[in-house]
Amino acid sequence: MKKIGIGLIGYGGIGKIHTLGYKDIAMYYPGTLPEIDLAAVCTSRPKTAQKAAKEGGFRNWYTDHSALIQSDEVMVVDCSLPNFAHKAVLLEAVAAGKHVYCEKPLAMNGAEAREIAVAAEKAGVQIGMTFNYRFVPALQRAHELVRDGALGQIYRFQAEYLHTGYESPERPLSWRLQHDKSGGGALADLGAHVIDLMRWLLGEFQSVQALTHTYITERPLAKGSQETGPVTVDDGAWLQVKLENGGIGTIEASRFSTGVLDELRFEICGEKGALRFNLMDANYLYWFDTSRKGGAYGGEQGWIRLDTNQNYPGASIPPPRAILGWSRTHAENQYTFLKAIAAGNSVQPSVCDGLRTQCVLDAAYTSAEEGGWVAVEQE
Repeated sequence: MKKIGIGLIGYGGIGKIHTLGYKDIAMYYPGTLPEIDLAAVCTSRPKTAQKAAKEGGFRNWYTDHSALIQSDEVMVVDCSLPNFAHKAVLLEAVAAGKHVYCEKPLAMNGAEAREIAVAAEKAGVQIGMTFNYRFVPALQRAHELVRDGALGQIYRFQAEYLHTGYESPERPLSWRLQHDKSGGGALADLGAHVIDLMRWLLGEFQSVQALTHTYITERPLAKGSQETGPVTVDDGAWLQVKLENGGIGTIEASRFSTGVLDELRFEICGEKGALRFNLMDANYLYWFDTSRKGGAYGGEQGWIRLDTNQNYPGASIPPPRAILGWSRTHAENQYTFLKAIAAGNSVQPSVCDGLRTQCVLDAAYTSAEEGGWVAVEQE
């Protein structure tokens, strides 16, 4: 394999971040992959497609995603489209024998996600997911500690992903606020990340009980417009969770957390220790180890701050002491995916991770609508 041809469909905010990631990989990990070829980009209009090609450094541009998918120069299709467009593009891409890198969530619901996963398996191609927070070094270290038994039996967890920016009723209606285009609100958007992280760190969810709420039910159709339309998704969601390993936890996802920026935080408590993390303090993981004994003036017991910073094994730049940036986690997610594709190995996080997260979302939305605990379907 001399080149990995990338065909990007969608050049909004996340499409630009993915483009940056593909460019940066060669600097972070020189000589470890075949050449990454930005073969083509597709948007809905010629003007925006040409601009994307020029700005992003793509050799070709399209306004028809089918033409991009069928191009012999494209080996990997990157789906950076709104949620409602994922299914059609992914099914067409895998039918054409192309690997796919997909922005989360995988689909609008579990049924769509399952159809995509089955199609990929039948076609013998792989779908990698953008769950970039797995690739924060502090969370890689957390994964190692849990895996190696440093926390022992997991008792409880509390996890939250809080955003701001939707508090003003003047914010216009967008696809993210319409269920038929997004599949869900704060829970599907932010909660998907938390669900994936807790699954990855702690294991599968057994059942959930959920409450959702929409604070602003009508919004202007456009900026300054007097005409309004209904908001049909949740602004906030609260989940109680039972894990298959016996652990109990809570999850909150909110777009109405006034005063925060990008606050993904959790605390996990177990028999032998505990972990704390906050994305706004992303260079550090906090670990409580019960084997460190207390004594006079506290002894050795207390929370330990692990300085994980930007410590990616094998990366040539930047130095591990450098602070971590959000786009770096995306580049690492993309690099891990392309490395697996180039080597013929299974990708992680995979389409199965996307499907399992979607099953948790389905169970949560069912619980919010019908009440009570709902079992999570396991694929």
